[in-house]
Amino acid sequence: MLKVLTNTDYAVMPWKNGLGTTTQIEINPLGSTFPKDDFLWRVSSATVRTSNPFSKFPGYDRLLAVWQGCGLRLNGKNLTPSNVVRFSGEEFIQGDLIDGEVLDLGVIFHRDFIQAEMTYASTLAGQSLELYLNHDVHFIFCAQGSFCTEGHTVNEGECLRVEKLKFISVSAAQTLDLKIYLIQLSRR
Repeated sequence: MLKVLTNTDYAVMPWKNGLGTTTQIEINPLGSTFPKDDFLWRVSSATVRTSNPFSKFPGYDRLLAVWQGCGLRLNGKNLTPSNVVRFSGEEFIQGDLIDGEVLDLGVIFHRDFIQAEMTYASTLAGQSLELYLNHDVHFIFCAQGSFCTEGHTVNEGECLRVEKLKFISVSAAQTLDLKIYLIQLSRR
């Protein structure tokens, strides 16, 4: 099953700590109210405009990447585009901007029930990426350019939700190099 998720599918809401806003791409179970309800996982993208501490999520782990901008310094360590960091939701994280605002991509997942991975991949304009899928649910987030697969087109800032496939090939548009993040989620 393939489904393209666009801005019209996303929901903008305040951060748990109230210091910014995030764009929720999807939450599971569907219909959960963030952050009030318990949830298994949540995929979102946030614009970080100022240096701030991160919200805490006891019982959850987090994956984070920067897909636009120069990067973030997390507790003194640089997180730059194409890198992914994993940390505990209980951990104090101070996020300082390296050089101007950034757009990040994050996954928050309940560590007792869900295993999650996020990886970065890229290819030149007009070429393809072969992706092997080994989890239950996958999100292919387009960080630059656009791609086509199985009759669907996914543009920058959009996401392809993939279920029940073990392999997918995505073809970059002819005009821009393609940069994506692959998020893989499955129950323990």
